[in-house]
Amino acid sequence: MSPRQRSLVSLVVIALAIGATALAWRLEPPPAPPPSADLRPVFDVPASAVRAVELDTWQGSLRAQRSSAGWQVESVRLGKGADRADAGLQPPTAAEIDAALNTLVAEVVATPEIDRFSAEGTPLRDFGLDPPQAKIVLVLESGEQRTLEIGELTITTSALYARALPAQDVFEIGSLVFNNVAAALYRLRALDTATAAEGNG
Repeated sequence: MSPRQRSLVSLVVIALAIGATALAWRLEPPPAPPPSADLRPVFDVPASAVRAVELDTWQGSLRAQRSSAGWQVESVRLGKGADRADAGLQPPTAAEIDAALNTLVAEVVATPEIDRFSAEGTPLRDFGLDPPQAKIVLVLESGEQRTLEIGELTITTSALYARALPAQDVFEIGSLVFNNVAAALYRLRALDTATAAEGNG
């Protein structure tokens, strides 16, 4: 075989290899979606539809309503051992209140369900849901209420049991929900009515 023929054969082999690689790449199945892609939010509502929020947790409690002028905080109570406001702390501005509560509501409605299952035949106390250790109520512009009850850690301690009333199914959510609640209470801590009462006394 002459050098020219060998060169032609080499070029043909290279071309075939490139073609086979391109074909294999096109036929390769797409990568599997990340685990979080199949998760759905606890509440399938836009955060902008929420007109009031009430929460009661071991971290504290909060009551607030939203109007066209923004959020108005009715009450804030920090839990025992919380970093309470000192007398010199300035109350948050209206913009800071709006930012804190808009963030909280957005995080709550977007909280993903990790796993859902029927709790029929199993006492709710087994999930820490009778009573729950935390309850977050969202009031929508339609007047409907969406309630998230949060129970204890799962057996693996990687998530929390929860349910969204009025549905009775139990599901799991991440523990970041408590971080979001803590962040809102911390930003609004100067409005703690207990602290204000102590200051006035």
